[in-house]
Amino acid sequence: MKENKFQILNKFWGYKSFRPLQEEIIDQVLLRNDILALLPTGGGKSLCFQIPALMMDGVCVVISPLIALMQDQVDSLKKRGINAEFLNSTLSHKNIDRILDNCIYGNIKLLYISPERIESRIFKDRFKKMDISFIAVDEAHCISQWGNDFRPKYKNIAILKQINKDVKFIALTATATKLVSKDIQKQLKFNIGNIIQKSFLRTNINYKVISCINKTFVLKKIILDECTIIYVRSRKQAKDISDFLNENNYKSDFYHAGLTNEERIKKQTSWIKNEYKIIVATNAFGMGIDKPDVKTVIHYELPESIESFYQESGRAGRNGKSAYSIILKESSDEKHLIERIKFKQINLDIVKKVFQHFCNYHQIPIGYNSEKYYELDYDLISNRINLPKKQIYYAFKMLIRENYLTERKNINHNSKIKFNCDTENINYFLEKNSDFEKIIDLLIRSYDDIWNNYISVNETIIAERLQLTKVSVVSKLNMLHQLKIITYLQNKESLNVQFLNPRPDINQLHFTSSTIQNQENEIKKAYYVTQFSRNIVDCRNKLLLNYFGEKSLDNCDNCDNCSKNINQYSSSFKVILNAMKIILRYEAKTAKEIYIEFSDVVPREKIKQTLRKLLENEVINVDKKNRISFNKLT
Repeated sequence: MKENKFQILNKFWGYKSFRPLQEEIIDQVLLRNDILALLPTGGGKSLCFQIPALMMDGVCVVISPLIALMQDQVDSLKKRGINAEFLNSTLSHKNIDRILDNCIYGNIKLLYISPERIESRIFKDRFKKMDISFIAVDEAHCISQWGNDFRPKYKNIAILKQINKDVKFIALTATATKLVSKDIQKQLKFNIGNIIQKSFLRTNINYKVISCINKTFVLKKIILDECTIIYVRSRKQAKDISDFLNENNYKSDFYHAGLTNEERIKKQTSWIKNEYKIIVATNAFGMGIDKPDVKTVIHYELPESIESFYQESGRAGRNGKSAYSIILKESSDEKHLIERIKFKQINLDIVKKVFQHFCNYHQIPIGYNSEKYYELDYDLISNRINLPKKQIYYAFKMLIRENYLTERKNINHNSKIKFNCDTENINYFLEKNSDFEKIIDLLIRSYDDIWNNYISVNETIIAERLQLTKVSVVSKLNMLHQLKIITYLQNKESLNVQFLNPRPDINQLHFTSSTIQNQENEIKKAYYVTQFSRNIVDCRNKLLLNYFGEKSLDNCDNCDNCSKNINQYSSSFKVILNAMKIILRYEAKTAKEIYIEFSDVVPREKIKQTLRKLLENEVINVDKKNRISFNKLT
């Protein structure tokens, strides 16, 4: 006899009951219905597909955007005794072949896969033979062109329904507007609309916007020795602010996409273990980060959208305790945000220029069709056509989005070093440059053949042995390279691209209407952020709920605006307000009728003051017959 959902929940996860909406979502999956589940960050989305996967026959295919997240989830499932595997670019063809065979003939219950892998011939061929229970699409907002993090490869997910027309989807996300929700269901070809949604309201998060002249000064004032994430815009900023905090006796570290996978894991692990409380990060520190005791999330710059702000803020207070989400804002930040968004929206002429140079450099003729991957060298293109590297990056992103190219990350995992001179010359060099003695000595002692051949080295290990930071080790090695003492070939992550169709002429390049609309939408999102940050009256929780299409009559009483208003009015204001909401719940009433309702409890003058204040802040409306009602948006 098969175990029920409660038995599985308790057996593998040790819980006796489900969180709100989890059970309802699981039941929809078990009924073999397509379902879109909107649960806030930290709401337990994974259990919504993991539990039915264990209850149903066949294998559940989980589509996830992050390699690290896939690996973490699979490792966690295996520790619980659950048969799960993942496919990504780090695996050999032999291992991929073995895993796919096990999905057909073995007992694998969950297969995690990236959207890029769906396109491969080997996966599509084996998918036809698999007994599929259902498909789970994690971070489903990535499938919508109206979403905050649209990824063209997510569009390929619908191919699976062409291969197996009976397959069902559960799509999961923490942030989706009504427009995005509709688009997700359309892209995944839901037969009928089916959304289960938890409120976007996070009552334990205190939202604040602090206008200031000097952010670093304010940062020192507000930051505490508590678990904190500080989101910044650039890699340099992440390191600089972390250094600033450490200099001021706040133990911190930094995190960004330029780190190696090894470095990322190490920094995440140290932070989770509370070896340091504060991490300064770009938005690369995002999906899959789950630490219940995060007390504060600080946005050092204005976020680009309400979706990203809400998702990043939602990493605070997952333990249910009071938490803070703070935006630091200088007077020029709004202008810089809009400029930054517009800078990303590359025009077609720039795209054509970049594309033409790329094809000329690699000698790719018009009409040429090949499965070959070509390496992107942003520095080279930037120098040759005199454009900023970021513009070149966005130009290629546009070519990928428009399906002219597809991308693949190519990682050279090991740095290599070889000495260029003999021991005599090295000794002569060290007489004048004693700062390099320890690192040269370590290299000589650790690698016997370093005089004759390139030797693979690990900068992190070298740093640990010398009790230095990895940054300082890399700096020393680069200096030795410049002085021609060694040749240092540092490991790097490069982006390779491949043509999806025969190479077109540049005059055939164009933007689809959806791309143009999406660019306009990104500007609108940025403007909404500026409005949110500028608003000093309305409840911030209400503003967030309104953005996601959810209405609320009640103020949160937690955010900066609510606190200000409560302090501004007498303590009885909230009581009167709540009573009015009850009185006016079903029908509008005149002021006289409201006075009568309160006659035995509250003085008329107090009621007048309250009504006047509500009217000034557009909380209530007065119709032509002088009847009062609450604004529907309130």
